[in-house]
Parts: sequence; structure tokens; C-alpha cells
Amino acid sequence: MKTINTNNGIYEYHEIELTGEKRINRLISKDNLLDLKILLDENNIKFGLIYGTLLGAYRENNFIEHDIDTDIFILNEDQDKLISILFELRNIGFEVARYRGSLVSIIRNDEYIDIYIFQKKGRSTRECLGNVINSCFLDNLKEYEFLGKMFNIPEDTEKLLVSMYGKDWMTPKENTPATNYGWYLTIRSYISRSQTLFKIIGWIKRKVI
Repeated sequence: MKTINTNNGIYEYHEIELTGEKRINRLISKDNLLDLKILLDENNIKFGLIYGTLLGAYRENNFIEHDIDTDIFILNEDQDKLISILFELRNIGFEVARYRGSLVSIIRNDEYIDIYIFQKKGRSTRECLGNVINSCFLDNLKEYEFLGKMFNIPEDTEKLLVSMYGKDWMTPKENTPATNYGWYLTIRSYISRSQTLFKIIGWIKRKVI
């Protein structure tokens, strides 16, 4: 039994091992996402679509047939709000399946939703589970109709999808998760701020060349 401390008491749950062996049930996932949206909206928790769910919504106006789950994101500024509604989620049938600090997975009717919590990292990036994304994609959002409701997606959705899935993101491909291009952004951001690192790199070049 695992526990999470919330403002409404200690939330106890059994961790569930989530695997990619089954494909998404679109009808159940639709109901799950729409019910979750109602609760998040009621509690003023801003969220958006990301990863495979964003790709499917934007490219096919549906969940990707060969996907395995639903992906949304929130910013860490709303993390406490999210944790505080875990019992409300339970009241409508959702259970926490896993909690990793920056990831909350909830499950209902054998379909689960990954909620990625992006933390600030530097002046212009956010990070979740080692994946670094330019803040502009997560801070600057627009409304987009999906499943008959309006959801938040990045203003420059296509640029983000190219970054994650390549220039051929419009072509459906199985077993192709979003590319973790975060290391590039992290190193670029760090180098741009670190004069010391520039000096070290210069010294190494002089020794090697």
C-alpha cells in the first residue's frame, strides 16, 4: 500500500504496473477524459493535451488507434491543486495507479490517463521525467475542439509535433514515442549561461588540436 499526503488526508492506493500490451479503448478513454476535464475545470486546474493524445487530436481528431493511454500535462504551479482532488477523482471512479512526483497516472475501467507535471527549468524551459520542452509550448496555449469539447493545446502545435515526432508527424506509425529532445535543450541552455564551461571546452580543444 502506498500513500500520498493531501490537504484532505492521506490517500492510500495500490500501485498498478501499467504496460503497453493493450491498445486504447477510444470510447472509454473519451468518457474518462471528458469526466476528468469537468473536475479539473471545476477546480481551476489548467491542463493541456500532450504527446500521443495531442498528436491524435490534431492529426486525426481522435485518439490514435494504436496508442495505449491518454496524455495530458499541467504545470507544477497547479500540482498541489491536483493532489488535493485525489479523493474527488476516487468519487467518480478513478484510482491512482502510480505517482512519481512529476507524473500521476489514474485509471478507470482499465484505461488510464498520464498526467505529466512540468517543472520550471531555467528561464525558458520546463522539464518532466527528463524531457525538457521550451516553456512557450506549455505557457502559450489555444483552445482546440476535441471530442466535442474545447481543450488547451500549444499555440504552435505543429512546431512542437515536428520536434517530438519528426517532419513526417502526419504519417501514422506504430511504436514511435515522442523523441526526447530535452537533452539538446538542456545542454544548449546550460552552455549559453556558463562562461566557465566555455573556458573548459576551449582548454580541451587547445590540448587536443
